[in-house]
Amino acid sequence: MSGALSETRSKADFRMLRETLGLSQAWVAQHAGVSVPTIKNWEDPKYFYPPKREAWDLVEGLWRDADRQASTMVDIAVEAARMARERGVGSAPIMLTYWRSAGDYARRFGSDGNDGGAWRIANAASRMAADRLRALGLPVTVMYAETEA
Repeated sequence: MSGALSETRSKADFRMLRETLGLSQAWVAQHAGVSVPTIKNWEDPKYFYPPKREAWDLVEGLWRDADRQASTMVDIAVEAARMARERGVGSAPIMLTYWRSAGDYARRFGSDGNDGGAWRIANAASRMAADRLRALGLPVTVMYAETEA
């Protein structure tokens, strides 16, 4: 998504992209340096002001991250399915991980639990990959990530 593309986007586009990524208005407001009412106004067709460039850069950058992760998952799964077919083995469901919270993600990856959005993007990537794999006719199941006790 280039800057030129987001210049043609609407308030509804911004909201749809934010929701696709699983980002709350509060999260975007905090990371874009604006208030929650500002985000609400950006998404409300009754108000003139569109989302600022930095907010578009934020959500588009996160979408690109999720898309890259999803593409990698799909590539691996398609290759595994191809190898299974070549060996005459039926394709088992492809298991994708879904995180329940920032805390679970932080415990697994040893971060400080500061919600930089990584777990939300990982979940968005899993949603994207699941959609793409199902469109390819591959069986998919989504499981909550296991975290160590």
